[in-house]
Amino acid sequence: MKLYGIPNCDTVAKARKYLTEKGQDFEFIDFRAEGISSEALQRAFDALGAAVFNTRSPSWRNLSPDAQQALKSGSDLSPALELPTVIKRPLVFHNDDIFNGFKADDWQARGL
Repeated sequence: MKLYGIPNCDTVAKARKYLTEKGQDFEFIDFRAEGISSEALQRAFDALGAAVFNTRSPSWRNLSPDAQQALKSGSDLSPALELPTVIKRPLVFHNDDIFNGFKADDWQARGL
C-alpha cells in the first residue's frame, strides 16, 4: 500500500495512525519532499476523476482559472505535479483500489 500526503496534514496523520494501529504495512510518500509521478497521478485521476483534487484548499485557490479547469477536465495534470498539495489527502493506492480522504468506517469497509 502506498499512502501519499504531507506529514503535517491532520487527516494524513489520522490515516497513518489508523493503519499503524491496525498493523497494516504501508509506504508513506511525502508529496512535498518526493512528489508524485505523472503515471501515479494519471492513474488516480482515471480512478477518481476531478475528486482527486481538493478544490477547497489554499493551494487550489492559488491556481489560475485555466490551470483549475485543466485539472478538472484532466487535459493537463502538470499543475498538480508542480503543486501536489492540490491533491486531496491522503491519496491511497491499495492493490487495485485507489481512493483518497480518510474516514475510518470507509476504510474498514475496504478491509483495512
